[in-house]
Amino acid sequence: MSHAGSSGGIASPGPVRSGGIDTGEESSLMGDLLFNFTEWLRNTPLNDVALAISESAPTLWIGEHFYAIPIFQVIHILAISASFAAVLMINARMLKLAGHSSLEDTTARYVRVLWWALLVLVLSGAAMIIGEPIRELINAVFWVKMILFVTAVLFTIWFHKGIAKRFTGSSEASGGAKLAGIVLVVLWCMIMTGGRWIAYNPG
Repeated sequence: MSHAGSSGGIASPGPVRSGGIDTGEESSLMGDLLFNFTEWLRNTPLNDVALAISESAPTLWIGEHFYAIPIFQVIHILAISASFAAVLMINARMLKLAGHSSLEDTTARYVRVLWWALLVLVLSGAAMIIGEPIRELINAVFWVKMILFVTAVLFTIWFHKGIAKRFTGSSEASGGAKLAGIVLVVLWCMIMTGGRWIAYNPG
């Protein structure tokens, strides 16, 4: 009977490594970072704020009506979908993958959709926070998502006020504009991932 690792035996494969780092260790490190961040949040005044909100009349009303949170979530998801779709359409036109309108018209049309969708996103998100303040506010992933969201909004403002203003007449997007658009797509993908991840990293 052969033994793993012995001479002439069959050695069992060790853990898969990526770049010299055990992938299991990478996952464990990320989990530890999120856990430590969440524990830190519990020891900040934010914990008291979350507890106070949880005892407020709006939170109690939402808790008594089981359909409230699902409705807010559906609205939130639809707003995220509209925001992401607007970003994708602008990028598709910049990269000449879709659309027959001028870049100026396409950008003007979908940036308007993007801003309205962001407004709905913020309002529905606020309603979800009021409905489940501890689950949201004392959650490391929630704050990662918020940092990404604020970054995306600031990046969108810069894109709208800076780059998009150069799209006049039949002009096409420069390499820098295309890169900025792709960065926006990546940011929104990360935001959507963070939003879904919140459910698996409760506070």
